[in-house]
Amino acid sequence: MGQPIHRYLKKKIVDKFDFIDKWLPAHYTTSVNMILKEEAKDPAYIRRVKNRRMIDERVIDALYKVSLLNKIQVETDD
Repeated sequence: MGQPIHRYLKKKIVDKFDFIDKWLPAHYTTSVNMILKEEAKDPAYIRRVKNRRMIDERVIDALYKVSLLNKIQVETDD
C-alpha cells in the first residue's frame, strides 16, 4: 500500500527538479540562503543538491521558490 504514495512523491520531486532546471537563474545560492534564513547552507551543498538531485526538502523548496520568482520576472519582462 505504501508504493503508490512513494511513486507520487518521487514524481512530485522529479517535477520540481525539472522546473528548477528550466527556470533557475545562473546565480542562485545567495537567494536560496535568504529563503532558508536560519538554516543557511554552504553554497557548495546547495549546488550539490541541485546537480545530484539529492533529497533535502527545505533546499529543494527554496530552489523551487527562486526558480518561480525568476520565471515570473522573465515572463513579465516580455
